[in-house]
Amino acid sequence: MAVRSALLARMPALQSADYRLLFISGFFTAGSRWAMVLGRGWLVFEMTDSATAVGAVTFSSFIPFVFIGPVAGAIADRVDRRQQLLVTTAVAVASATVLAVITIADVVELWHVVALSLVSGVAQAGTVPARTAMMPNLVPREQLLNAVALGSIAQHGSRIIGPIFGAALLAFAGAGYVFLFSTVLLSLGLFGVWRIRFRQSEAAAAAGGGLGRALLSIGGDLREGVAYVQRDRRVATMMVMVMVHCGLTMSFDSMMPTLSTIVGGASTIYGAILVGIGTGAIIGTFALSLVSSPVATGRALALAGFGSGVAMLVLGVATFPAAVIAGAMLAGATQATFMALSAVFIQQVVPDELRGRVMSLYIMMASSHMAILNFGFGWAADGIGVRVLLIVPALLWSAFFLASALGLSEVRYMLRRGEFRPLPGATPAAVAGGGEAGGGAGS
Repeated sequence: MAVRSALLARMPALQSADYRLLFISGFFTAGSRWAMVLGRGWLVFEMTDSATAVGAVTFSSFIPFVFIGPVAGAIADRVDRRQQLLVTTAVAVASATVLAVITIADVVELWHVVALSLVSGVAQAGTVPARTAMMPNLVPREQLLNAVALGSIAQHGSRIIGPIFGAALLAFAGAGYVFLFSTVLLSLGLFGVWRIRFRQSEAAAAAGGGLGRALLSIGGDLREGVAYVQRDRRVATMMVMVMVHCGLTMSFDSMMPTLSTIVGGASTIYGAILVGIGTGAIIGTFALSLVSSPVATGRALALAGFGSGVAMLVLGVATFPAAVIAGAMLAGATQATFMALSAVFIQQVVPDELRGRVMSLYIMMASSHMAILNFGFGWAADGIGVRVLLIVPALLWSAFFLASALGLSEVRYMLRRGEFRPLPGATPAAVAGGGEAGGGAGS
């Protein structure tokens, strides 16, 4: 009991029973995703011996965030977000099951992997806006930083469980059983969402109009979300920083099989890289979950921003496995922390009725650049090698972040104060759903 009380005191978002279920579900579904990344990446690399092909698979899993993500965000503002999570997670289970079956049966071809990666990406693009928008409905406003940080631990830290078991299965049983493992994890995540008690309030349901109204109103709803971002310079600035950060420091997945081969470890080091990223992410986001001071939050953002560039430099110059794994751990810690903080800043100010749309635009800007540059870097790596494609973007990001910190007043304010600059004449926006969180709270 003493340990449990101490844990809840340090991590107050876990006091909500519904948030705990969302956290556990997120852990399993993210673990499934990273196991899938491991299995697909190595399967395609073995089939083709091409980083370009690996990049194409990665591209197909990310590109739905550009086209489906905003639509899913608009729908999440009009329907029960829990129901949306159930449907999209079920689609992901079906996709993983098919890939497992055809791979174990040894009838898999490259186009199968690309097509099913696309289906998986569509499911993920529908899941993330609903999960992200649902989080503030389950916890009070003052626990939002803790909730987002814990969610990041689940999302990024699951890179440890997924790749560890996935790498063992890959080495001893083959990629098909990695995909089967991914299916099991997704099914556990689906069960967690099904157990969540939170339901959209009747008033919110009436205002949203349901799925039919959402589909008919998508165009106007998306324009409203874009207009909000354009009006709020703080949100727009953060989204641009996230876009550049993801493009220059988080678009390296397609190059990791090649890098692991260069340093002499093949699939073993490839799995260790993913585990290292997950380990770093757990360390970074766990530390962030304990932060309560706005000033400390600003310092954490500065460290995460500069550290992301340093991590890519370490990966770019590493010549032996231990150095690569150290760079991966630093990358996981800094990148996960930066992304968690950027999400918190935006979540704290966006109205709940716009939350799904705004956060889907945030995700779209991040994922679109990761999709395009992962494919581009994979294609280029076959010609010029991976090292220059790690070092040059790292230097570009570092220069961009430093210029933003020195030259943009919005960024300077965030780094000094650990929060957005208040809008002239505005009162702090309440996070809608904080009152609803009491219905889902419980021990």
